[in-house]
Amino acid sequence: MKSTLFRNSAVIVAVFTLLALAQITPCNAKPYPVLYRGVRPIGMGGAFTALADDENALFYNPAGLSAIQRLDLAVLNPMVDVSKKSIDLYNDSRDIDTDNEGQVADLMRKYIGEHQHLQASLFPYAGFRAASTGIMIGGLAQATLDADIRNPAWPEADVDYVQDLGLLAGFGLPLPIKGLRIGAAAKWIQRKSLEQVYTAADIADNGFSDRFEDDQKSGSGFSADLGAIYTLPFIHFIKTDIGVSVLNLPQMDMGDAKDIKTQANVGLCLEKMLANFRLVGTIDYLDFTQALEEDKDVGKRLHMGLELKTPWFISIRGGVNQGYFTAGASADFRLVRLDFAAYSEEVGAYAGQRSDQRYIAQITIGW
Repeated sequence: MKSTLFRNSAVIVAVFTLLALAQITPCNAKPYPVLYRGVRPIGMGGAFTALADDENALFYNPAGLSAIQRLDLAVLNPMVDVSKKSIDLYNDSRDIDTDNEGQVADLMRKYIGEHQHLQASLFPYAGFRAASTGIMIGGLAQATLDADIRNPAWPEADVDYVQDLGLLAGFGLPLPIKGLRIGAAAKWIQRKSLEQVYTAADIADNGFSDRFEDDQKSGSGFSADLGAIYTLPFIHFIKTDIGVSVLNLPQMDMGDAKDIKTQANVGLCLEKMLANFRLVGTIDYLDFTQALEEDKDVGKRLHMGLELKTPWFISIRGGVNQGYFTAGASADFRLVRLDFAAYSEEVGAYAGQRSDQRYIAQITIGW
């Protein structure tokens, strides 16, 4: 009898142990929070601090706004950033009844341990030059959804959602010190966000959209970015720039919504003209003060990239983002520009642990 009781107890313990292990995802870490990603920087592995010579400078390093020479205007520029797994999940969801809890649960089980990511944004802007100063103003509207599905027995989604509306303005100008450019930007952001866990029953419920809206917390904040780029004067065979930026200073207190943390970045940019081709190489170390508290991994903060700009309308890019290869390209037809990049984001605790393959694309109408 004691032997039977022992065997039964062992089986029960084993079952509960397996259930517990099944609920563990590969890592509870999350991707680093980023206010805005530019398609061109992502194609270059996210290394843009010392280059920052287009509209993305307003988010990466405002000193780069000094490169503005003429009117630069984007009337409409929708951007979509989506993970491969989210595309697969969407395609599979079309074959089920999303009001049926059992079918929703079965779909969620298929994606246990897979990170989901979707972002859509608009960033209309206007840049111009006044005397020796490059100036840019812009508006930001975007929504970002990240989620991890876990627990095979009773599937649930750990959801992180952020919605931003904001106004930004910045300038960049050269100083009397040869080769030194500085810049500053100010931004006001109104934010809604939530961090919630939803079960299959929650998602299948007819009132889920209302609950999702009610769960969001809101707030707003004001902050500034500072930056500098210095061209080394003693290197003549290749243009060499060193860039430093401090973003979100002070930290943006968003009230009940998720705060936007201060981040300090440093980068190196090498540029060479080869006939009519412009070749650029960049390397960045982001958050070198380790203010982001998700982890302290060096590999996740390291980025590097290359860009080849042809004398025609095509630019091609490649890089390494947190240990994963990136690729991108642009086609600029003056009034219309198309940008695309493929990359992977680290969603684990260290570079190389758990990648999330993504695609990002944008169409810009302006001049």
